[in-house]
Amino acid sequence: MVSMTMRQERAGDGSLRHVPTPFIPNTGKGKGKKAPRPADPIKANPEASAQQLAQLIERIERLEEEKAGIAGDINDVYAEAKGTGFDVKAMRAIVKLRKLEKHDRIEAEEILETYKSALGLA
Repeated sequence: MVSMTMRQERAGDGSLRHVPTPFIPNTGKGKGKKAPRPADPIKANPEASAQQLAQLIERIERLEEEKAGIAGDINDVYAEAKGTGFDVKAMRAIVKLRKLEKHDRIEAEEILETYKSALGLA
């Protein structure tokens, strides 16, 4: 079994959740050293780089708009489910679990059971 750590993650409703993540030990490569940054393209070729930068920013802005629209659509589906009588919290948990690979899901469930047992919740 892979050693796991926990990290905090914001849920769609704004609450913080603890999510198990695999522990990846530091291999010692480049301890504390960052990779050198590439030369600034604006300084190298100002006109072409400025145009490319503007195009990249516009693409990001369009994608952010699409992301906001999709997030709104997802919230509408959850609202519809809630209106029908489904438990939205449970549905969000199921969606989150279905994103995981089977072995990762099993490992996360085992960790949860271990923690629940340690706290007397099992």
